[in-house]
Amino acid sequence: MSWSGTVTCSYCYQRGHNKRKCPQLTEQIKGKYEGNMLAAAAERERVNQEETNEQNIKWYESRAEEYRQQYIKRTKIDLATGEKVTNKAAKAERMKKVTCGYCKERGHTRRVCAVVKRDKQVFIEESRRARVAAFEHAANLGIGVGSMVPIRLTGWNAAQEYGTHTNLRYVKSVDWDTCDSNRPKLFAYHMDARKLGAPDQARHTSRDSFDNLRKAHQDARDHAFTLEQKPPMASLIPTLDMPAGWLQPTEQSMKANLQREFPTTGNEYNKARNWGYKYPEGTTIEVIKDLGLQEHYENVS
Repeated sequence: MSWSGTVTCSYCYQRGHNKRKCPQLTEQIKGKYEGNMLAAAAERERVNQEETNEQNIKWYESRAEEYRQQYIKRTKIDLATGEKVTNKAAKAERMKKVTCGYCKERGHTRRVCAVVKRDKQVFIEESRRARVAAFEHAANLGIGVGSMVPIRLTGWNAAQEYGTHTNLRYVKSVDWDTCDSNRPKLFAYHMDARKLGAPDQARHTSRDSFDNLRKAHQDARDHAFTLEQKPPMASLIPTLDMPAGWLQPTEQSMKANLQREFPTTGNEYNKARNWGYKYPEGTTIEVIKDLGLQEHYENVS
């Protein structure tokens, strides 16, 4: 808009309208559509006479389609039919050229993609089964919240000597939420038992899988046997009270897990469909069949 308050077109520089409503640009788009359609027709005649190939026809037709879409957007009139186009029909035409960022098929966006919705179903069921197995495995190790576990750990001991020492650890909590089909293990947060009363407990806290914690405990026992010492005592309280609904995961309860598995940020390769669902194998195939989704997956019958 100029200083006088009158709109000036940035295309033809005439006053009284903007580029979006410029009649000169609208007519130019119409002319380009008609010109490319005439060129396509001429190339079609040359193809019949074997003087050219069909690629030239497709090129002119694709250019004509671009101008047709531009004209519809500006005037709501379809140059191919000469008829008025409704907003709904115009959107449907635009969607034909849209490519889904997940499945790479045309005609829809990721937000309404049926493929990603099915893959999420499979992921959630895979994760449910992974959680069942992870819980049973962790329970059999005999470590739980409240356990006092002596482990071999590299760091500073009570005498301020740096090295590998046997350190008594208190298991504070379990990291339940990160367990899914890609991370099929349970992890525990544990801290130096000597620092239970410290105000800055975070700096004395570590995170390890139950397997690693159990192995570190066995290392501490083996180290004592090597030195012909009495093995360090442990208080293994197998308390594993899983959160309500943990074994019945839903899309809402696994929101963070789904975001990691089906990211919507990053480059196109990060956001594209995982090959594990495009070409499923093993347990994934079993889950697909159990969910009755095999008709939607190419190599699952």
